Amino acid sequence: METNWQTPEGRSKLLKQLVAHSSVTHSQGEVTFPTYVHDLLMSLPYFQQHPEYIQLVPTVDHRHAVVATYLSPKATQTVTLISHFDTVGIEDYGPYQKYAFDMEKLTATFQEDMRYLDDMSKEDLLSGEYLFGRGSMDMKPGLMLHMSLIEQAILEQWDVNLVLMTVPDEEVTSKGMHAAVAHLDTLCKQHNLSISLHLNSEPTFQQAHHDTNHYHYTGSIGKIMPSVLVYGRETHVGTPAIGLSSNFILSYIQQEIEYHTRFQEQFEDEETPLPVSLRVTDIKQHYDVQTPFRSVALFNLFLFKRHANELFDLFNDAAAKGLQKGLSEYQQRIAKTDVKPLNMQLMTYDRLLQYAIENYGQDTVHQLIETQIQTESEPHLQSIAIVDALMNLCRELGPTVVTFFAPPYYPATNASYHPLTEAIGSTIDTTLREHFGRTSKRIHYFNGISDLSYVSPSPNGAGFEAYENNTPVFNNTYSIPFQAIKNIQAPLMNCGPIGKDAHKVTERIHKKSAFEELPVVLSTIIQKHFLNT
Repeated sequence: METNWQTPEGRSKLLKQLVAHSSVTHSQGEVTFPTYVHDLLMSLPYFQQHPEYIQLVPTVDHRHAVVATYLSPKATQTVTLISHFDTVGIEDYGPYQKYAFDMEKLTATFQEDMRYLDDMSKEDLLSGEYLFGRGSMDMKPGLMLHMSLIEQAILEQWDVNLVLMTVPDEEVTSKGMHAAVAHLDTLCKQHNLSISLHLNSEPTFQQAHHDTNHYHYTGSIGKIMPSVLVYGRETHVGTPAIGLSSNFILSYIQQEIEYHTRFQEQFEDEETPLPVSLRVTDIKQHYDVQTPFRSVALFNLFLFKRHANELFDLFNDAAAKGLQKGLSEYQQRIAKTDVKPLNMQLMTYDRLLQYAIENYGQDTVHQLIETQIQTESEPHLQSIAIVDALMNLCRELGPTVVTFFAPPYYPATNASYHPLTEAIGSTIDTTLREHFGRTSKRIHYFNGISDLSYVSPSPNGAGFEAYENNTPVFNNTYSIPFQAIKNIQAPLMNCGPIGKDAHKVTERIHKKSAFEELPVVLSTIIQKHFLNT
């Protein structure tokens, strides 16, 4: 029987087709890519007979995820196949941007001109074992593998349900996965599906130059962006003592957060990266000699077990310590003047919002929030604008530090030591050893951030309330389907092909790993653990 994607050659052709269709986040290509995948899947007789089993699921901003379902007549047991199709941009390719999505042409071009390549990339290029291109690693090979797997299930009439979900926007705020998870919850109820495993196929990240191991992941690191807006007291630069510089106070808060080990978590021999700021600025629109009195900072914090509630408590404690140190220093420095020093309080966004509603009314506050949302295009900027506008409205509160969250939020998730993931991990390693002479090692947390964050509550329980209550745009321009996540939760695994240099001009995929090894691995996982059980 003729097949599409059941040979290394067929899978290689498919990957090159997928990469050739540009789908940079927020580009027109990202908008049209789902229809392209839909049409490719419609080449399979199963979907020609059941076209309703391929659905384009809209996001809140009118992009689409693709959800394609293979339903076995008898099975309720279900495995999801998760991937994302958006990629980062191609500006880094310089004069070779026109070849960034042509894997054959770009690889050949690099063979003629290696100026963009480091020593490791040159070595891999000359080996002939890799193909280069934007999306060649992150993560169109995962989608290719899942399309091959669902075709195999159809051909062999597997007695298990497979739900392929490939989504946009993973590289930014994961609106695609949020929409897909909500749709999956509905799909499970509609067809009485019981999810047994969420299988993602993000690529493995090699740990050293000549590392030939394969890696699989039983969790995904969490990422959250707690933030502060410091609202001081303005003054003329000629009379600085009667004001309170927001930049000055913020500098002390920064010292209690950036690179501070209090926010690090450990899991066996793995640990989260140290926190850093992603944005620090005062909110002045133009130059004048008024001192800055409104400053904001957004911080990137990684999570293993902590959920939003725990993290927010820890963050508020650190912000309070920084505030007190800054106030103490400020008060000492102006003690010799005749000016009475100012004080400053700390409050959460939730408290500020309630204060504003109680004192100015629900309608006024609602209109203020809507106005700020209209003035900014991105959820994190909208969040800053809302907090700033509320503090301008509530000036009588005096100098205040407001803590809040800015999107996005990727909850940490982990299924290490679950009996199923332990058994699957053993299968991955055994299959690679016996068939290809390669070992596979488990890493507890995928450090690249992934959409697996949205298939299970955090390892330490849900704990989402602080995020819902302190994210100014939550359930407006940004939302996470927390209830759906609880409904569709199941053990999870990330198992993908070997690649290198995601988000770099030297992004590349190992051909044998992608086209020969991983198809066997993924097929073996399904057949051994979900068929005839």
